[in-house]
Amino acid sequence: MKVLESFDNTAGLFRLVLEPQAEGVYIFVFETEASTFPERDYLENTLIDAFELCDEDFGVPRGSWRAVETS
Repeated sequence: MKVLESFDNTAGLFRLVLEPQAEGVYIFVFETEASTFPERDYLENTLIDAFELCDEDFGVPRGSWRAVETS
């Protein structure tokens, strides 16, 4: 699965990143543009659960997620 990111939220965060892994979907929260590492992270079981947490807790619209190029 692809890594997704969103800059659109109502919590005043710089960006959020969703990274699917074998154990679930990690949510990485970057609080400022200067953040080189996420200040917070969460692990959800599915991508749907991750979308719902980001919507409910951070106000991230479902349609704002974009695929990120990874190397």
